Amino acid sequence: MLPALCIALATRLATDGVAKVDGVLPAALAADVRAVALASAVPAQRQEVPLSLKNDAVASAAAAVALSPVGAALEELCGGDAPLFDLCAVISAPGAAIQPLHSDLGFDGAEAAPLYTCFVALQETPSALGPTEFCLGSHTDAAAHNSLRAGALSREAVPFPLAVGAAVLFDPRIAHRGGPNSSNRRRAYLSMTFANPRGSAPVIVPAPGDVLVSEGGISADDGGVWTLRELGALHP
Repeated sequence: MLPALCIALATRLATDGVAKVDGVLPAALAADVRAVALASAVPAQRQEVPLSLKNDAVASAAAAVALSPVGAALEELCGGDAPLFDLCAVISAPGAAIQPLHSDLGFDGAEAAPLYTCFVALQETPSALGPTEFCLGSHTDAAAHNSLRAGALSREAVPFPLAVGAAVLFDPRIAHRGGPNSSNRRRAYLSMTFANPRGSAPVIVPAPGDVLVSEGGISADDGGVWTLRELGALHP
């Protein structure tokens, strides 16, 4: 990725708290990872399914993310030694209601995020499948966070529909929510979260309603630590 494009993506992420990136995964690989995730899913409106780098499709997808513009932006923001904090599939079932607005982390005034998360669409994700909606710029807005904690945030939430293999990279401090799934198909995202060695300590906040908050760790891989740089080296 050209340095100027990488910097532009990192700048958009710093300003808006979220950036969309097309073409992160090939459609065939996205379909393979989707099949792996759905094979382990349980009946639930929303769930997170842990994924293992011991699975060839998952490892190939993780490497592709690390070598994509997403990985380049993360390296610009966090460095190549940023450790993988969480790896899972985020799934919503047909009929899943819209989530309450929430942030995965609080805001303590620090400019640099403690973590960064990437959602990669494992199928086309139009409005009917309930793409994630984001309140742009709320990640570093103390007033927005105060309103969010009080359940009174009135800022517009912008949906990010995605083509298969496209991604959103976001600061987990941003206010966001999963949209309603009014389709007859499950919506699945590959979710990868990286810790930022240059950021401050995470500020933990309560999760409302059916919001799932990961405690981190790659339990399916015996707690092993993988860095952004090492994931890129997994590419065949």
